[in-house]
Order: sequence, then C-alpha cells, then structure tokens
Amino acid sequence: MEQGKNKRFPRQTEEVKSKGKERERSGKNWRLRVAKMVLVPLLLFFSLVIGLMIGYGGVGKKPMSDVFDLGTYKHMWDLMFEDT
Repeated sequence: MEQGKNKRFPRQTEEVKSKGKERERSGKNWRLRVAKMVLVPLLLFFSLVIGLMIGYGGVGKKPMSDVFDLGTYKHMWDLMFEDT
C-alpha cells in the first residue's frame, strides 16, 4: 500500500475523467427533470386535497363536498381569530 506523494488520493486520475463524462450526459435527461418538476407539485396538491377530504368528511363526519366551499374556510378563520 505504497502511496506516492505525487499520486492523488483517494481518487485516481482515470476515475475523475470518467465522472466528468457522466456529468456531460446528465444534460440529455432534461425531459426527466421537467417531468419531476411538474409531477411532484401535482402529487403534493392531490395528496393535500385527498387528505382534506378524508379529514373533513371521514373523521369530522361532515359532507366531503364542503372541503371545496370557501365559506368553510371563512368560518374556520373567524373561529381562530375571534378574540383578536
């Protein structure tokens, strides 16, 4: 295990060159990046809506359609900030 003073440790020069080629190729997957940037927020939004429907309709025993009514959230806002 002789490591010379002139050698790079722990990387060898060949490994560094091969990693540079992989970074150049990653620019070709822009479609995958865009798909991820669009799909992740959409999935988060749908999971929020489904969670609201389950929580309000299933746990709260109220109609699930009230989740989409703006009056519901105005009522909650008024209850939270009643004293201020």
